[in-house]
Amino acid sequence: MSTTSNVVRTIRLEEAAIDAILDRLDAARRSPASNRRGAERFCYRVKGCVVQMQAPGAGTSTSYQVPTRNIGPGGMSFLHGGFVHPATRCVVQLISTHGTWKSVDATVVACKYVEGLVHDVSVKFDNEIDPAEFCSQAVKTRVLLIDDDPSFARLTKMFLEQMNAQVDIAENGRIGVEKALNSVYDIVLMDIEMPVLDGFEALKQLRDKGYSGTIVAATGLTQPADRQRCMEAGFDRYIAKPYDRKALAELIDSIKQEPLISSLAQDKAMIPLIDAFVTELPPKLRAIEEAHVKQDNESLERLCRGLKAEAGGYGFEPISTAAQQVEKDLIDNTPRPALKKHLDELIKLCCLARSSIRSGQTDTSPTQPASA
Repeated sequence: MSTTSNVVRTIRLEEAAIDAILDRLDAARRSPASNRRGAERFCYRVKGCVVQMQAPGAGTSTSYQVPTRNIGPGGMSFLHGGFVHPATRCVVQLISTHGTWKSVDATVVACKYVEGLVHDVSVKFDNEIDPAEFCSQAVKTRVLLIDDDPSFARLTKMFLEQMNAQVDIAENGRIGVEKALNSVYDIVLMDIEMPVLDGFEALKQLRDKGYSGTIVAATGLTQPADRQRCMEAGFDRYIAKPYDRKALAELIDSIKQEPLISSLAQDKAMIPLIDAFVTELPPKLRAIEEAHVKQDNESLERLCRGLKAEAGGYGFEPISTAAQQVEKDLIDNTPRPALKKHLDELIKLCCLARSSIRSGQTDTSPTQPASA
């Protein structure tokens, strides 16, 4: 498909007016009165997305600058200042959360009049994409819910899944500790009053083993002294039960981070290898955290050296660079505060590493820096 050198901006409205149109369309889509049951879409607001369109039968294409509306694995919607015929072939230049570009072939499947010259255009991608690569709202939050009340746990799981979370449940503190150490979660919601092992002891066991993920005290103990006791015990945050859905949503939104995608993800032969690397990353990070807590610098240096080589080989250059810095700090006997800062950055980057949607893998990385 050939392209023209100029990009045409088809909607000549102020940004506030465009935002108002997008907000109205999104509100209508979310309305209970709407019968649309399409694939899940995520809000994707990019003012200057470039779409190259080639009308059926035409030999050349025109590049348009359009404001986008939403995105999903199979397609996206955007506003256009005119009618576009269904079956029009196009190339969408998607902008990733890290500012890189990716050209995706697509076909216009619908074009609906909105107002004035503005139309709402929907396109279907030739091949599915991972929307989390371009939209932070699409990143699934991995949650471990530790609660001994089955009824309350089921309700909470439903709330969290509506917030695009992936939820595992542990019915007591002992099982929760086992799950947290054998898998990796973005956040742990820990009840305090539980049988077998209460929340305080479960927290202590996790921290003693170097667990650095975010652990939230989720409890019906709601007096000011209870909150203070939880924070002093080492919980990262506190949320009262029963949950206020707005507060729960704010908690989940506050820990979302942009994913780190391999620079080799476009090579189809590399996809299963990248997925395997990301799947095997959590136990490596656990070993790094444990070596840090034990101040076992020899093991920490060896682990970081191995991660440096592996991450670079699989296209995660930022992780490789960060691991190299920690290795250098250990060799140079860098003071512990500076070492800790660089180690935090390494673990943060590892937390963002994602596998490919094409293989059905999900994010398995922690999201918090190592504890001191």
